[in-house]
Amino acid sequence: MAISGLCAVMAVLLCMAYVGHVRDQADRERSETLKRYGGDVVALVVARRSIEAGETVSLSDVEERDWVSTLAPEGAIVELEDVVGRELSVPVAENAPLTDINFRDMTQLAEIPSGHVAVSVPVTEKLGVPAGIEVGARVVAYRAKEGSAELISGSAIVLAVPSASASWGKGSLTVAVSSDEVPAVLSASASGDLRLVVPAADVKKIADIPKDNGNVEPVKGDTQAQGEESSK
Repeated sequence: MAISGLCAVMAVLLCMAYVGHVRDQADRERSETLKRYGGDVVALVVARRSIEAGETVSLSDVEERDWVSTLAPEGAIVELEDVVGRELSVPVAENAPLTDINFRDMTQLAEIPSGHVAVSVPVTEKLGVPAGIEVGARVVAYRAKEGSAELISGSAIVLAVPSASASWGKGSLTVAVSSDEVPAVLSASASGDLRLVVPAADVKKIADIPKDNGNVEPVKGDTQAQGEESSK
């Protein structure tokens, strides 16, 4: 009995030591993050999985997670009760913070082209779009990883841009992509590999553009789309 009691005490002490070690490690990581990015840490509501437009958010879909305040997107939601039970109008990627844009009234967006889905992605320095990009612009989406770039969407259309009051790099950009491109766009955005490039009006071909991109409605300045529309 004495030996059993001693073993139990040792087990408790080991567990306490392990918990303390984990906490110390978490504190060190938090301090390093603050030192690297600056600012305070805030708790944001983050998606535990990719949530599609039209889905109702449940408690199991989201969680509160520490986030560096200077990197928090504009309109980020901080209370679980503000999202649970609400229907998403704009998809959100796994591990991405939910913002007011994800619950935006769809009438506030530009008209979504037939066969396409509106996807909201956080604006970061890596995303690559210029600060002056306008609604209706055509962008090309790539997954950039390990020195390579994979084409995701050859003709995405900008539906909404960050508000004028938001500092560039803290808002969200909403684009229309074909329904079969949504998973790839959300995945690339969640991993930080999404890159958007803005082609000039006279660029008629992007490498490896899927042939079915011709169903995107013409956008001002998009000569390829205008040519295809006129040929119909």
